[in-house]
Amino acid sequence: MATNVLRWIIAVPAGLTAWYAATFSLGMAFSGLHGEELVDSLWAAPDMNGIPIIGTYIIFATRAVAAASLVGVILRIVPDYHKQVANIVVSLVSAAAVISLGFILFQDISAGLSNVLSAWCRDILELLSIIFGAILGAGGHMKNRKKRT
Repeated sequence: MATNVLRWIIAVPAGLTAWYAATFSLGMAFSGLHGEELVDSLWAAPDMNGIPIIGTYIIFATRAVAAASLVGVILRIVPDYHKQVANIVVSLVSAAAVISLGFILFQDISAGLSNVLSAWCRDILELLSIIFGAILGAGGHMKNRKKRT
């Protein structure tokens, strides 16, 4: 029991570190491929206005890979019941993404800002890419686990 709790204590920060490392490394790779000015302006932009189609790809790929690495690392470290843990971790990551979108909505309403469609497009794109990445991370890990057994 103590070993399982210790693994959970190690797994969550390790997963968050993997999230950060994936985001940083993909940001550096996209900066090298598409130019540092484009990538910096993309991350600084509050909405999708003026962002080329490549920006959509960069946001989607970065968020999906980061979520997949978060889920994959947690599933790799946590000991048993991988299918149940995968369902729980994907649910928690998806819930965190939805809650963050709800928090942004609450801030916009309380500040009296109108809902700008382009800003919501970016937030919804990030939400869907995080959920998609979490599902792919869990599915990929479970597929690799079945091959090993």
